[in-house]
Amino acid sequence: MEGESWVVDSRDKAKMFCQFVTEQAEEGTARIYQIRYGNRSNKQSNALHLMFREVANALNDAGFGQPHPFNKEMEIPYTEESVKTLFFVPISKAMFNKESTRKLDTKELSEASNYMLNAIAQHTGVVIDFPHSLRNL
Repeated sequence: MEGESWVVDSRDKAKMFCQFVTEQAEEGTARIYQIRYGNRSNKQSNALHLMFREVANALNDAGFGQPHPFNKEMEIPYTEESVKTLFFVPISKAMFNKESTRKLDTKELSEASNYMLNAIAQHTGVVIDFPHSLRNL
């Protein structure tokens, strides 16, 4: 990632960041500002998505699929995004009342992941190892 980053964790730092943004806007140069939650690392986020891919692949390999919304006889293979949307997000919402995975802290992420993997194993017999990168959260 190029450019500057700011950790805004107080009112004073928020004012300083707003002043910075205003100064940049007055320069006339286009900037992109992105909100990132400081509750976990990129490595941990990548590991979470690796787990979603591994779950999707394991379910597909075991012959499971999602029913097609218009043709119940047709199945759609699981994907990283469908595992996240269909399994993980509802679990994290029920457990922690958080719809965005970005808002989960590392402990919540670990608990929701364990719950999801255990539920998948219990209901399908498909056992997926917890990604090593998530074990140390």
